[in-house]
Amino acid sequence: MPDISRSAIANLEKAGLGGILYKPEQKSYEERIASYWSLTAQLKPWAIIQPRNTKEVSKALQTLVNTTGCNFAIRSLWDSGGHMAWAGSNNIEAGITIDLGLMTTTTYNPETKIASIQPGSRWADVYTELEKHRAMVAGGREGLVGVGGLLTGGGKTFYTCRYGFACDQVINYEVVLADGSVVEANKETNPDLFLVLKGGSNNFGIVTRFDMTTFNASNIWDGNITFPKSATDRLVEAFVDFTKNLALNPDDHILAMWTILPRTKDHFITMVLTNLDGVENSKSLQKFLAIPGGQGNMTTTTVAKKLVDFLVPSGKHDTWFTLTFKLDARIIKKATEVFESLAEELKKQIPDGNFYISMVLQPLPTSFARHSVARGGNMFGIERLQDDCVLLVAAVEVETPEISSRVGFPTLKAAIAEIESYAKSLNGDIGFLYLNYCDGSQNPFSTYGEENIKKMKEAAAKYDPTGVFQTRVPGGFKISKVE
Repeated sequence: MPDISRSAIANLEKAGLGGILYKPEQKSYEERIASYWSLTAQLKPWAIIQPRNTKEVSKALQTLVNTTGCNFAIRSLWDSGGHMAWAGSNNIEAGITIDLGLMTTTTYNPETKIASIQPGSRWADVYTELEKHRAMVAGGREGLVGVGGLLTGGGKTFYTCRYGFACDQVINYEVVLADGSVVEANKETNPDLFLVLKGGSNNFGIVTRFDMTTFNASNIWDGNITFPKSATDRLVEAFVDFTKNLALNPDDHILAMWTILPRTKDHFITMVLTNLDGVENSKSLQKFLAIPGGQGNMTTTTVAKKLVDFLVPSGKHDTWFTLTFKLDARIIKKATEVFESLAEELKKQIPDGNFYISMVLQPLPTSFARHSVARGGNMFGIERLQDDCVLLVAAVEVETPEISSRVGFPTLKAAIAEIESYAKSLNGDIGFLYLNYCDGSQNPFSTYGEENIKKMKEAAAKYDPTGVFQTRVPGGFKISKVE
């Protein structure tokens, strides 16, 4: 163990944090590493520290900053966190990981209708608590996704069609800055910090509490309908029609998921359909429901109950890439063709067929940006877009890191590049990358627009003048690396 690691651990113990410090020889250390959702994120830091409150976050941060040469990482979630799957995004090897997984409290104020949520919570648990009060927030759509990472990265939600992104619902942040000071950030207090935290990720401090607006909880009508490959053209037509009309009918949510399990040669196109008000057979979903060959169940439920079972497969070595393009049936069909070719290429290079691939398409109409602007704006800059768009995320999951680096990463990267090239040929590429879906080789901040890049750089210089979160926290996307 290098001298810096010994110094860091000794300094944390001297600061009175030994009781929440996990070392490699301890069972609790291994349990925390094993709890990462993706095997790709399961790095081995020198130690893990799990603060229980904001005061301990401040003390741990001060201690690590004052330990010369010690880098560190920040992880938000206690259970299956690490949904940003690229290595080093939320963990570290040559350094200490600050794990916020014990900070999981959600409280609701019935007078102000504000939910105060700590970063280590899972969204399924947040919704379960709020539904007790018949309240709801626009947050994550998968049960094990953590609060902190989703909100600082932006946050696509079931309710983006009505309220904008998840970060647009935050009205106040409690933030620990690099010097250990604790500040509030809202429209009146530190408004520049408040704005850049909406999509600016881990460039400014550690958020220890998110205060979010709520609305009345209601039942949803929801389910998964799986279609054969032959339904592709009709599904694409329905997807385009749905997206074009979403601004006028913001009552429904869809995910279009192409999935292939090569070992069984099963090819699925699954439409995850949701009416936000619990209306059965809603008009906006009719085109999907009328397509022959669909199999599945729709039921009346709640968001919290839905997320108990709606979980992304875990426990593999993952590669994710994202792309955004104009709403154009030709580009969507090209994406499905490239996806098929990707599957065939993986079958050739992974003979045992032990891999999983998926491609998810989501609407990104111009109305989403209007909702964000109405709530003060965020860092995405998508209000510049003049056309309805499609947000694509694709994933390859394999058994070993060697297969991931040799096969998974290069083949998926090439597939995304082919789709992007085709979109450009039709003037359909818009040059926006959604941070929470990006691979580490992608550069989302460079797509946010010059004005927003300038705001983030100025805020980073103001609130972190020594550049701790730019140099000592190497994980994540760094605004200092954007030219």
